[in-house]
Amino acid sequence: MLALVVIVTACFSYYQSSKSAALMAQFKNFIPPKATVFREGKKKEINAIELVPGDIVEINLGDNIPADVVLVKTSEMKVNNASLTGESEEMLRLPEEKC
Repeated sequence: MLALVVIVTACFSYYQSSKSAALMAQFKNFIPPKATVFREGKKKEINAIELVPGDIVEINLGDNIPADVVLVKTSEMKVNNASLTGESEEMLRLPEEKC
């Protein structure tokens, strides 16, 4: 009986692990392959994986955001986090004011 419980638990654990791995692989599709940044005073398109802290990223209507960003300037920017949080409504984002 104990052996049956161990086998069922192992199967369930394997199933959960494979589902988690598949879900994480899908998140890679959310990261855009390219990002538009301002470096050395020039606008460049680079691979999103090459972003570094301090890069100024330009985000246009409909773009996926390539990384964690701090908003410097926006014009009624709304983001859809449904794939991450499950919230169906778009959220208004504003630049943080520094004191």
